[in-house]
Amino acid sequence: MTAHSSIADTSGPNAGRIYDYLLGGHHNFEVDRQIAENLLQIAPFMPQVLRLIRWFLGEATRRLLADGYNKFIDFASGLPTVDHIHHLAGPGANVIYSDIDPVTVEYGRKILKDNDAVRFVGCDAAKPEELLNSSVVKELFAESRKLAIGFNGIAYFLPDEKLKSALQTLYNWAGKGSKLFFCDADADASEVTAKLKPVFELYAKIGQPIYIRSKDKLLEMAKPWNVDEPGLQTLDQWIGMGETVTQQEKTEWGGKGFYGVIFSK
Repeated sequence: MTAHSSIADTSGPNAGRIYDYLLGGHHNFEVDRQIAENLLQIAPFMPQVLRLIRWFLGEATRRLLADGYNKFIDFASGLPTVDHIHHLAGPGANVIYSDIDPVTVEYGRKILKDNDAVRFVGCDAAKPEELLNSSVVKELFAESRKLAIGFNGIAYFLPDEKLKSALQTLYNWAGKGSKLFFCDADADASEVTAKLKPVFELYAKIGQPIYIRSKDKLLEMAKPWNVDEPGLQTLDQWIGMGETVTQQEKTEWGGKGFYGVIFSK
C-alpha cells in the first residue's frame, strides 16, 4: 500500500517504520525518522495515539481470552514484539499474524520461529480472503471458524469501499460467535481542521493517504456485525484512563478522537 513497502528499502520513508519509530522501536531508518520528527512537529499527539491503539489491542485480547477465545487472526500486525497477541495469549492459543509488507513478514517469522502455535503470513488487509483461504488457517485452526479477529491501526488507511468489502468478507467467512476487535478515528471530512491538514498531506506524500469517517458511518459499513459489550468507547476509556481527549484538542484537531469496539457475529 506504499510506494516504499520494504523495511529494508531506504530510498524513501515507510509508514510502518514511522509507526515503529513513534512507538520507540528500532526497525526504522534515518529517512523514516526525519518524516516522523516532521510529524511530531505538526502532530505531537501521534505517539500517544499509537500507544493507545496498541494498548487497546492488548485489552481486547485479554477480554476475549477471558471469554474463552483461543484462536486469533490479526491484520496489519506489524512486528510481533512485546505485548502482541501471542505474548498475552500464552500456551493453548493459536495466532495468525499478517502484514502487507513482505520484509515485516520475514522478520516476523524469524521472531516466531520457535513457536509452533503462531504463524505470520503476507496479506493485504483490504483483501482478507488472501489469508482466510490459505492453507495456514486449516493447518492452525482445523475446521473451526469461531475465532477472534483483530483489525487495528489500519482502517484509516483504507477507503470506504475497500474497508466495507473487507469487513463483509470477514463476516461471511467467520463462524457464528466470532468476534472482531477494531479501532478507528471518529471524524469526517467536514471536521478536518487547518491544523490537521498537514498531517494528511504528509501521509499522502509518502504514498499512504488517510481516510476518515464518522463513527456512525463506520457502524453502518460494518453491518451485519453487531456491537458487543461494552459498546463503542474511546481508547482511553477501554484501558481505564477515563476520557482524556479535551474540548480544546477536538477544536484544534477536529473529530472526536479514536475509539475501539468489539463486534460479534
